[in-house]
Amino acid sequence: MFFSINIYSKNLWTIKNIEFQGLKYISKDEALRHILFNIGSTITKNDIKKSIKSLFKTGKFEDIKVFFSEKSIIFKIIERPLIYNISISGNHLIKNDILNKYLDQLNIKVGRQYNPYLKDVFIKNIQNFYDHIGRYQSKIKVLTTFSSNNKINLKILIDEGHLTQINYIKILGNKNFSRDKIISLFKLKDHKPWWNFLEKCIYYSNQLEKDLDNLNKFYLNRGYYYFHIDKKIINFSKNKNKVNIILQIFEGSKYKVSHFFVNGNVLHYYEQIKNLITINNNELYNQEKIDLIVQKIKYFLSEHGYINTQILINPDINVRTKTIILNFNININERYFVNKILFKGNELTKDIVLRREIKQIEGKWFNTKLINLGKESLEKIKYIHDIVVTKDFLDDKKNAVNVIYELKENPTGTVNFGLGYGKDSGLSFNASLSKDNLFGSGNSLKTSIIKNDNQKYADLLVTYPYFFENGTNLNSKLFYNDFKYHLNDMSILKKQTIGFENDLSFLINSFNRFNIGFGYTRNNLINENNLTNIKNKKNIINNTVQTFDDQFLKNSLVNDFTLNYSFLHNTLKNFYFPISGNQTYLSGKNTIPGSDNSFYKILLDTEQYIPLDQEKKFIFLTHFRAGFGDSFNQQKLPFYENFHSNSSNNIRGFRIHTIGPKKEYTVSNLKECLGHKNNNFCESLDSIGGNAMVIANLELVLPIPFIEEKYTHFLRSSLFLDIGNIWDTRSKKQKNTSNLQFIDFSNLKNIYSSIGVSLQWFSPIGPLVFSYAYPIQTNENNQLEAFQFNIGKNW
Repeated sequence: MFFSINIYSKNLWTIKNIEFQGLKYISKDEALRHILFNIGSTITKNDIKKSIKSLFKTGKFEDIKVFFSEKSIIFKIIERPLIYNISISGNHLIKNDILNKYLDQLNIKVGRQYNPYLKDVFIKNIQNFYDHIGRYQSKIKVLTTFSSNNKINLKILIDEGHLTQINYIKILGNKNFSRDKIISLFKLKDHKPWWNFLEKCIYYSNQLEKDLDNLNKFYLNRGYYYFHIDKKIINFSKNKNKVNIILQIFEGSKYKVSHFFVNGNVLHYYEQIKNLITINNNELYNQEKIDLIVQKIKYFLSEHGYINTQILINPDINVRTKTIILNFNININERYFVNKILFKGNELTKDIVLRREIKQIEGKWFNTKLINLGKESLEKIKYIHDIVVTKDFLDDKKNAVNVIYELKENPTGTVNFGLGYGKDSGLSFNASLSKDNLFGSGNSLKTSIIKNDNQKYADLLVTYPYFFENGTNLNSKLFYNDFKYHLNDMSILKKQTIGFENDLSFLINSFNRFNIGFGYTRNNLINENNLTNIKNKKNIINNTVQTFDDQFLKNSLVNDFTLNYSFLHNTLKNFYFPISGNQTYLSGKNTIPGSDNSFYKILLDTEQYIPLDQEKKFIFLTHFRAGFGDSFNQQKLPFYENFHSNSSNNIRGFRIHTIGPKKEYTVSNLKECLGHKNNNFCESLDSIGGNAMVIANLELVLPIPFIEEKYTHFLRSSLFLDIGNIWDTRSKKQKNTSNLQFIDFSNLKNIYSSIGVSLQWFSPIGPLVFSYAYPIQTNENNQLEAFQFNIGKNW
């Protein structure tokens, strides 16, 4: 009567047997692996609940019930159906391979249990994709058909629908700017100009958000501090083929910055920071400018080791006077030094090859500028790309950080073989071997061979970067060339050349180099008269042999020692397909005492890439190449030192080796003349070159339509205008037949030009350049070649 007792009883079982009923596709051993107890264990209801959850987590069971029979526990299970077939239809924009890959990620595949939840995830994400590309009418259904043995067939039906067009965009609340001005800030339009009438006004939800962000920036950068978007109403039509967009905005009033203060712990950097804040009193509030100032301050402090600087802008707003006082509250926090500089991803390249490009020194204060200069220097190495710099803060060392350069390596070795056939040269064979990062040392070796009826050529080039520790490179080249000049049908001039060049390349700074070196060439000139052809001719006039009186056709052995020098300025962004920057190459050489000839040559090659849009998809390229050579005495520049219209100098649309001065000779039968004919005179097909050259190229780089963004790093197209010529400034008009010129190449007014389209492809075998040109100005004795194809960088 005076007290009570509460009695609690805990359910405990000692399990002697575990049974599973309903298993078909899952073995008992696999099911037991998900049970949290074994035979002989003493369990509670909580253990059973946890085991049931563990079984459900496998995603293979539809229902699980538990029964007890004496000392046995029985799991009655209903397995989810097994997928035995998946079919997809109606999709055109998304390929089956992509859909199947995504289904595999969701574990929806033949031979696996079917999970209705994962089906809903698949439908939702695919629907979101179609919405993202403007197809809000799309429908995705998954039909299920059950068969015997608890198997299921999945049929995925996709109706991609049509693009949703914008009916109109209505702007409400604008007072200071017209609707047209606001709409001009949007990429989404409700109408297109007459010249672009074929394009439809398609609605994309993500693009609308970007447009609204641009609108917000537009007002904030013009002093409208309180601008905001009140409402955004998107009304779809019933079938979702059209949409109406209504935007309610609040502009507010313009605010000016009366003055600013720098607050916080800035040590002795107060004056430098203050000078970075370029805001005048009573200047309109400009959010973009303020953000840029904050970035400049952080960058400045990061150059001195303060890499965790916090800057908060606290505005004091006076609504009555429409002025704002900006308080730059700065906490520079701790100063960090660089503990170690590490590299990741260099499987072949030795650490020292990469480390010599780094400007930051270990053990010194962290300097963002030096870190970035090291990154830019690494990017100039051809076989290194995709460089990412990360910081690893150390827990065991105070104020210490490791700088990690993560990079990827390009293949550094190439072997190329080629076969060709030419009317004059016959069957041609060429081969080349190139290794840019020899044994991971950074040294490069290149060799090439050319063999045809007209030429035997071989060279070997070895480059030693950082031959000296100050960044001086050593370049060594050996070459041999046996070339035949077919100047007319009765004379063949052979030039056998052997030589070498050595030069040192001195690093001035990150963008400039100066080269100086020494070269030697041994030229053996042999004039082979084709007497067989002469004997076979019945009507050869006597003055034909006057051709052989030319000085440069006489047999001779010439040894030339040259002093070579050059200057290179390079700020190009990207190696093969530059998107910005300038590259200027000024080179020259002249003979020195001991040479059989006495001459000099100068070459200027400069190109400038100017991006025309923020994404750098439209780029304007200007390329100018000019050269001049002459002798120090009254003789002409040796003809084998002339400038020629080869693959790097040519005006597109003209066959190479055809622009410039040519050789003329007399023939009795004009039908045998392969070149230009004038009276009894015949002009050679190929040019003998000239001592002066001017070539200019103007190009507009354009994005290739229907090409995905990731392929733009390998493909590029452009519209071009080429203009220029090659002249012989020592040429004189003479009455004798052997020197008569059909074109006065000493007249600098003779200019050739063409327009066309070009396609560049950075292929696995190297840069390939295709062009189709239409000559604007030409003469009848120049061979035209509309379509041209080159391997290598076209500059």
